[in-house]
Amino acid sequence: MYQQKLLFPSSKTLRLEFLIPSYKRPDSLGRAIFSIALQIQELQLGDRISISIVDDASPNINEVEMNKMISPFKDFAKFEKNTTNKGMNLNIRDMVAASKADFCTVLTDDDHLQPETLRDILKTLDNLDDEIGSFFVPRYSYLNDKSLHCIVCSPFNKNMTIKSSPLNSIKYLHNGFILTGLFFKPKLINFQLWNDNLENSFFPIIYFADLLLKSDCLFLNKNWFVHTVKNKCHWESWGETEKDIVEKLYSDYINAVSLSTEKALSRVTSELITLQILLEEIFLYLKQMNSSKEIIGVAYIYQLKQSRFTYKLAINIFKVNNMLFIPLKRLAKSTIKYLNKKRNDN
Repeated sequence: MYQQKLLFPSSKTLRLEFLIPSYKRPDSLGRAIFSIALQIQELQLGDRISISIVDDASPNINEVEMNKMISPFKDFAKFEKNTTNKGMNLNIRDMVAASKADFCTVLTDDDHLQPETLRDILKTLDNLDDEIGSFFVPRYSYLNDKSLHCIVCSPFNKNMTIKSSPLNSIKYLHNGFILTGLFFKPKLINFQLWNDNLENSFFPIIYFADLLLKSDCLFLNKNWFVHTVKNKCHWESWGETEKDIVEKLYSDYINAVSLSTEKALSRVTSELITLQILLEEIFLYLKQMNSSKEIIGVAYIYQLKQSRFTYKLAINIFKVNNMLFIPLKRLAKSTIKYLNKKRNDN
């Protein structure tokens, strides 16, 4: 029988809840659950850490079997299954709204917690300043063969506190898309803002930017989670082809940045800070244009309806870059290739 025993005495005794939204991934879902539950059990932390799993009406996940699987962890883990499919955004929104913990974090069902990390996570929680409303770690992304693919959401090379401010809400907004690896106080979430943007696939950066307007955020340069990439994603509702999906992602990202920038600017009176925010906004637009153009094409980027003058300015910068710098870069590569061939022929 699971024994309740506190191995981490603290005057705070903050509670943490792992939220695992699932859809059509029974195997990796089990791995995600066990990666947390076994550590909770080993460290006897069931009185402070809980796991909530909500499946979004998957046809291949059986509620009875899932409850049987987690029965050894019934003191701190629970499984529910939606009767109808809500979609990822609403499913996660409802999970966060239902959380009674001091902090919660979303773990997507194809990711899992690194071994022997829960102790470090709880110590971090116990040593947080009261001003900290959220904290996050870099996203270490791995391929299915367990090789490291990339590291993103890593704005610093050491632990750092991001002070709450309108400028920082835009400057570090992009790190919100991490989802897995972001811990936050659910009571700080603006659920009306979330409700108004339920169709936006980049909802995490919308609520992360809003969190940065309310409280400080701590970045920790630690590898706590395994994020899986290049695997099958069940994004059928976002489009039938990769191009359709990326077009939605591009449009949603632009709208999320636009919305968050407008909220940030409403808090600013300084002309200098206003200019800095607008420059950060343009940079985010350009970054997304360059990362998406190979799949969706420049024509889609040009025709996207967006009223903000900063987006239109970014479009003009993007056009100049494509008309001048990219052709020149291609010409330089062709010239080098030609000269190398001539040298080899001689």
